Amino acid sequence: MNEVLDSRFFVEHFYSSQEEIRDKTTKKLKELIRRKEGLLPTVVIAEVFQIVCEKVGRDEAEACYLSLIRSGLRIQALDQNISRQAGLLKCRYRNIPIGDCIIAATAIINQARVLSDDAHFDEIKEVKRTWI
Repeated sequence: MNEVLDSRFFVEHFYSSQEEIRDKTTKKLKELIRRKEGLLPTVVIAEVFQIVCEKVGRDEAEACYLSLIRSGLRIQALDQNISRQAGLLKCRYRNIPIGDCIIAATAIINQARVLSDDAHFDEIKEVKRTWI
């Protein structure tokens, strides 16, 4: 089944202090790429770039950006259908950040699960969240 990767996955993948977590994210990423079931929303690319840039600087953010776009994950652009679905979700779940609504909408449109440890996705009845 397709899985939409959230920014939280990549924060753990790149920066977890626990080696076991980094090993699990690496294994999961390789599996999703091999099976062609990993979806990377463009909003996640933006969020990861911003987080890494603030955490360790622009050069590292650029390296992570290149790693993401060359990863073999299917990049899902924000299109009109995802935008509409995200708007509907934001209207229904007002306390959920719009970025998470875009990620959830990407999952809905692609009949996929969200790969994240972010509990916001548990509030959205239209999607299922999974973790490593």
